[in-house]
This record gives sequence, C-alpha cells and structure tokens, in this order.
Amino acid sequence: MWFKTRVGYYSISEPMEIRVAKYENEKKPNFLIFAQSLNDPKIEYKGIIGKMKVSGRSVFLAKFLISDSSGAEISACMKSIEEAIATEAKFCDLSSAGDPAAWDSEWNLIEW
Repeated sequence: MWFKTRVGYYSISEPMEIRVAKYENEKKPNFLIFAQSLNDPKIEYKGIIGKMKVSGRSVFLAKFLISDSSGAEISACMKSIEEAIATEAKFCDLSSAGDPAAWDSEWNLIEW
C-alpha cells in the first residue's frame, strides 16, 4: 500500500505494525503515527537507563501537536488507515492528517 503524507510518499509491502507514540519532551511535544517493520530484527544496545531493544525500520505517517483535540484527530487518521487496509486499497491519503507545525524543521513539508 502507498501512503501519501505531509512529507512524501511511502510504499509499504511487508508486514508492518501501525502504532501511536507520545513524545512529550520534544521541542514540539507531539503524537506520532508510525508504521514499524515486523520483519526486522530487534537491535539491543546499552543506553543511559540500561539495555534497550529497538525494532528496525519505521515510517512516520502523521504527527499531531498535543492538544485537547489530538485524540479525535488521531482516531480519524487511524480510521482512514483501517478503511484502506480493510478494502485492500493501494493508496491511503494522509496528506492532510495531523499538524504541519508538529514536524521539525529538518522535514520538508509538501503543500499538496
């Protein structure tokens, strides 16, 4: 399936998990909807707080600034993804999902 996002197109053809994570300590506190590969091995490394296991590749699909309306917006975005999966669509348009301001400056946002 292809995903159209605020930062480009992503093709996902392997088994992936689509999840939401909350990043409160970022420069711009946000929620992130991302797809993470289920085929990649977990990498273990020792960090500041001890050993951690990190999964392989992930793809950022949408970012939302933390606000009172974040929950409803995230639910609507996840519903769009669910419908695309259920209908076996080849394309899922998330280009207007989330908040443009939630993306850090290293991302080039596309004005579709």
